[in-house]
Amino acid sequence: MIKFSIKIDDEAHSLTKEDGIPINKIGELLQKLLAAIDNGTGNKVTLGQVRGNCYALDFYTQDIGLHNNFITVHKNIEQVEIDDLPHEQKQYAAALKVVLGGRYYLKAYDDEGTEIAAINDIGRKQLTSYYYSTDTVYGILSELGSANLSTAKKHIFLDGVPYRIYISKDQDLELKPYYGTDKLRVELRQRKSSIDGHIVNSDLLSFAKVGKGNLIDNINNSEDFDLPILRGVHTIEDILNSIYANR
Repeated sequence: MIKFSIKIDDEAHSLTKEDGIPINKIGELLQKLLAAIDNGTGNKVTLGQVRGNCYALDFYTQDIGLHNNFITVHKNIEQVEIDDLPHEQKQYAAALKVVLGGRYYLKAYDDEGTEIAAINDIGRKQLTSYYYSTDTVYGILSELGSANLSTAKKHIFLDGVPYRIYISKDQDLELKPYYGTDKLRVELRQRKSSIDGHIVNSDLLSFAKVGKGNLIDNINNSEDFDLPILRGVHTIEDILNSIYANR
């Protein structure tokens, strides 16, 4: 189980679990947080507890992608101009601003308990520069579109890739036949933080179908492969055992 946390506090440590943030404000905040970190898998995040002499909320999930998105979201709000945030992150930032109210600050912690962001004045901190890189990723399309119809910029999620990939209207139409079916090779342009190198956002440059299922499935289902080393192979471990068995 993966644990990550947020802590809301002030210099006087005036918040406790008995005298904390009103439930209507914290409920709205948690709804917006989930929308901001959602990766299209449908996996859940639970609120495990409220801790200590500060207002610390512990979250639990089995999905590392949700944890990674949690990190990215809070780094973005800490570092990126508010107008540059994706729609869902902007909505979460707005709810967070209401909760903090110019009085409190928020710190976010990853699964190792390391502080990954400290936020007080929403939108006032911003990066002075970004840098860009390209990358190639592989995966099956697990989400396509946007959270709601009013969102101008659409995105996709690939199973196993823990961040949104933004797409154009034409790409949205081109990708629809591949939803949940074929493994894709996707070329990306990534916009990265000049402070710590995290991916602020990414855009799809091109994609190509590379097959259905995983490597073993593709080998076993192919008529073009008839190598002795691959006969009876069912897992990657079987391949390694075949290669090294006689060494």
